[in-house]
Amino acid sequence: TPDASGAAPGASIIDVRVLDGAGQGHISDALAGIDWVILHRSAYGIKVLNISLAADSTESYTTDPLCRAVRSAVSAGITVVVAAGNYGLDAQGRKRYGSIGSPGNEPSAITVGSANLHGGTVRSAATVNNFSSRGPTLGGSLDDAGVRQTDNVVKPDLVASGNRVLGALSTDESGKVLSTIAARNPQLVLTPSSAKTGARWLYLSGTSIAAPAVSGAVASMLQANPGLTPPLVKTILQYTAQALPGANLAEQGAGLLNVDGAIGIASSLRGGIASAVAAGTLAPGDSLLLPGRALPAATRTIGGNTVTWSRLAFAGGNQVLSGDKLVTAYQPFFDPQLSWVRQRVRRLAPYYGAAYLNPLGNDLRGFAETTPTMQALTSPGVLALSKLTGPSSLIGGTGVFMPAATLAGYAALGAGIPISGGIVLSSGLILSEGLILSEGLILSEGLILSEGLILSEGLILSEGLILSESGSTAAATPADPAVVGEN
Repeated sequence: TPDASGAAPGASIIDVRVLDGAGQGHISDALAGIDWVILHRSAYGIKVLNISLAADSTESYTTDPLCRAVRSAVSAGITVVVAAGNYGLDAQGRKRYGSIGSPGNEPSAITVGSANLHGGTVRSAATVNNFSSRGPTLGGSLDDAGVRQTDNVVKPDLVASGNRVLGALSTDESGKVLSTIAARNPQLVLTPSSAKTGARWLYLSGTSIAAPAVSGAVASMLQANPGLTPPLVKTILQYTAQALPGANLAEQGAGLLNVDGAIGIASSLRGGIASAVAAGTLAPGDSLLLPGRALPAATRTIGGNTVTWSRLAFAGGNQVLSGDKLVTAYQPFFDPQLSWVRQRVRRLAPYYGAAYLNPLGNDLRGFAETTPTMQALTSPGVLALSKLTGPSSLIGGTGVFMPAATLAGYAALGAGIPISGGIVLSSGLILSEGLILSEGLILSEGLILSEGLILSEGLILSEGLILSESGSTAAATPADPAVVGEN
């Protein structure tokens, strides 16, 4: 029988419920759920937060409430993995860019798109599902002159298997299905011949299914090395991802999840990195490798598949970085309290009060945001690949629309501009621009593609509505912002 044990079967799971039995809830429920995780992270040992829901939002990540909540969780040391959303096709079935949902548009989140392995195990044959939301992010805000400035953060960060993934199905003792999804889609329910009475499995598709695969990978990385910070985890996942042919950076990020490579790097790094970052005892460029250790081979054969790392990672919202120093030496942006997006650098730090004031026994009182005036962001030796991509052009296949495999090929050759002094914030100004993106533009290619998927996505949602995969929006109204689940 197929193995449905999951990506990290030994992990403990804390289920924070923000939806009702019909798969609906409120944005305030999602915010309360994230707050609960932050407050209970120590009591339950919570290291990873998976958020498989996405809201349609025109707000900038700086003000969007879900993004702010995720940013607080990351600042508190929790690695947050978010579904990119399933809005990659418009109503006419054409590719839709700029469709990343909230909080997937939050720069500190690990935003995951959906890949399709087409029923096989050949990784190089995988494609990005057409329904998977594409970047860049198009939320924005008005500047002091009243001009709307678009965030244009490069997303998603990577993709993972999210097409007909087999998982457990909730039933009662008699085997009666308790899932709305399964009740409405009986063709997705599988009863294994070796199952105990009442056991059922369920096939699901979507970025909400791809995200937990990455969360499981993060759990395994933190088992191998508990001292990794959330930004370092994200960098390792991207650096070891496998760039798929035929998909650009805005579709697949750095590529397909490679658990073997991610755990390999995590195991090669020293322990206690997070504690050293918090204590301020690491200087830019300090080695993170264990004594006598080197990086694992960037190309390995896994299950008969040749898997090569992309050697790409995103930072600063629009920078594409490379070079082994990126993961073997300390980069100041590995600090989870540091938020760096283009010229905007902020520090978000938790502050504490008297423990007896909190009935939970946790003295966390809130988060304070400050602006650093002098801050190194990378170390010398890191390679910048952003200039190799050129201005973003969908027709020309450049910039954010450059095939990830092409850029990964450059990285494998050691191409890129060495950042001799690192990227430094000086007097509030960063000069390096990274990818040049068209402001606020959604591009459609007019290409109608059919994948034979169970879930049909690409809905254009009204403001304030959250969808997790192909949920029905019938019960939601603008006056009652709803969270809709997998229906």
